[in-house]
Amino acid sequence: MLYHYVKPNIATPITKEYLNYSIIKDDKTIGNIRVERSLKDDITEYLFESRAKVKILYSIEIYDKMGVTFKQNMLQQAKLYRTMNGKLKVNNTATWNGSFYNLSDKDGANGSLKQSIFSSTASLYFNEPGNRKSVFSEKFQKMIPIQKINSNKYRIDLPNGNTTTYTYSKGVCTLVEANTDFANLKFVLNTNKIH
Repeated sequence: MLYHYVKPNIATPITKEYLNYSIIKDDKTIGNIRVERSLKDDITEYLFESRAKVKILYSIEIYDKMGVTFKQNMLQQAKLYRTMNGKLKVNNTATWNGSFYNLSDKDGANGSLKQSIFSSTASLYFNEPGNRKSVFSEKFQKMIPIQKINSNKYRIDLPNGNTTTYTYSKGVCTLVEANTDFANLKFVLNTNKIH
């Protein structure tokens, strides 16, 4: 009689970590951001969700959802979905096909990117860039230079003229200063809410 050994299916537990930020404009909290990192085997996934309400001449409500997956530290897929006052503004996807990234936006296919990506703006919340020279922007769907300002501060100059500065403590982003078209915003880490 033949015996065959069936290897038990032992699921690797998923490790999840969360960072919560307050979005601040003119010393007032106008929204929040939650960034989740889940690790399973060689897959790292980032989920970024933010809601903010800005009143300039009229009220603007912005909702962002980003999902980014890395395998063995290389980007596999990056999705960014954004609405403004309920209207779709951004629906970007970058997907690795084994040779290059297929890019698409809310209007359909949007070209390709022929280089390996090891860092994106979503991963910057949990990972200090260190000596990295560029990161992938889920919004602009391209690599953007990142500049080290001092030992724990980095700056990205975005293609639309806006700048974003990231400040770190012990490798985790504690402050993001975003100079945008409509406001200067600060994303401040709620340190009592790190899990």
